[in-house]
Amino acid sequence: MDAPDDEYDEQQEIVSRKGYFLKDLARNYQQCLGEAGPVSAGKLLHYTADMIASGGLQLWQKLCWDYAFDHIGVASPRIFHFLQKRFRELNELSVKLSQEAFCRKPDIQQQIMEIPLILQTAPKKSKPKIPTISQDTHENEQWLRSVLRSSNKLAVRKVWSHSSDQDQMLHAGNEMVYAITEGATERALFWAKWLIEEDVIYKKKLGAGLTTMERGPSQLPPKQKTAVGYYLINILAEVYKEFAEKGMVRMHEEFQALLDIYRATDFKISQRRKMDTMAVMIQILTDVPKWKIPAAPSLVSDQTQLNRATSQAPAFFEEVLRLPIPPKPLPATVGNLKQKKVKDLTKQERLEKQLELQEKMMMDYYKI
Repeated sequence: MDAPDDEYDEQQEIVSRKGYFLKDLARNYQQCLGEAGPVSAGKLLHYTADMIASGGLQLWQKLCWDYAFDHIGVASPRIFHFLQKRFRELNELSVKLSQEAFCRKPDIQQQIMEIPLILQTAPKKSKPKIPTISQDTHENEQWLRSVLRSSNKLAVRKVWSHSSDQDQMLHAGNEMVYAITEGATERALFWAKWLIEEDVIYKKKLGAGLTTMERGPSQLPPKQKTAVGYYLINILAEVYKEFAEKGMVRMHEEFQALLDIYRATDFKISQRRKMDTMAVMIQILTDVPKWKIPAAPSLVSDQTQLNRATSQAPAFFEEVLRLPIPPKPLPATVGNLKQKKVKDLTKQERLEKQLELQEKMMMDYYKI
């Protein structure tokens, strides 16, 4: 869904230190992540320095997460553990220092630049399509009974509670685990999505969902803690343990990172991104046991080359930091990045407006 016109126009008014419009900067950054070669890598470092020096640390992290989920996923599950660890370190440093001091430290500059370079060179795999669930399947016990194929699974029995959970949770959990053991990713995703939707319908209709057990993080409101998504990821964790004991998968840190991302409350994670996180967990359980080596490949194939590239980080930051700070820091999120035709302005008019904003920013900085 496109952002409303007023939101689009408001975001277009925001420019970075180098004078890029917000959406153009974010769009260019994502485009370079998907390209290869030294020219694209140089552009990527340029956009990264500009975004962070313009107050867009959180926006930059969101764009990195989006790219990892949408274009890497199970092709390199190590990326999620890497991003989680590195972003936590950078966020802790950012609250201790002013923005300028944070951006001027060479060691921080190199830590930052390593991330987009690793994302750019990581193997690619599109995320799985999340199935669309027909409304006819919901609140339909007859349909549910007719499609059940699985007996009770041990992983489900360890999580499901007879006193707290409805039968739909037991059946959907069993079917999801059965699909995983058959390597049927799409079918496993179907049952996960079906149960989440069924729970939402019950909450809207009755005020209470399919369970009274609070499995979510303690910081959440009671209603959110009973969301069935936490029930599903607990089952996936039990399946992972079973597979790991049999040597079918060896991704302890990677799987734990995904569980932590799903449960996270320290940054905003949408329901869509929660579903994407669960999808990667399911893919690890369905795909990785088929790999010759069921472990996550290394993120860096040539450490020397990466070190050489990141050593150039200070030059990219210095280019941006000599420019004035923009009046408004970049926001933590950006609207739809799909190209959108602006009816009111021609390309030339937009360029003139961008130059005008840059000139105004320079005049404000020097108090002319």
